[in-house]
Amino acid sequence: MMTLAEMVVKHMKGKVPLGVLLLADEVIIPQDLELALEHQQYSREQLGEILIKLGAMEHGDLDRALRLQGK
Repeated sequence: MMTLAEMVVKHMKGKVPLGVLLLADEVIIPQDLELALEHQQYSREQLGEILIKLGAMEHGDLDRALRLQGK
């Protein structure tokens, strides 16, 4: 059975934003994404690394989402 994130990738043409995949898989909550996006405006860090640093997810979660994105 496909996860919601896998279905999103399958049905959306083009690149699916990392935050969308993480929300769809319920890895993070909207507040985590909002905080990380705000932080990203003032840093040169990538979103996934910010979310890991905040404790919102683990490296394995990031790896899985990046695989779904095709990276």
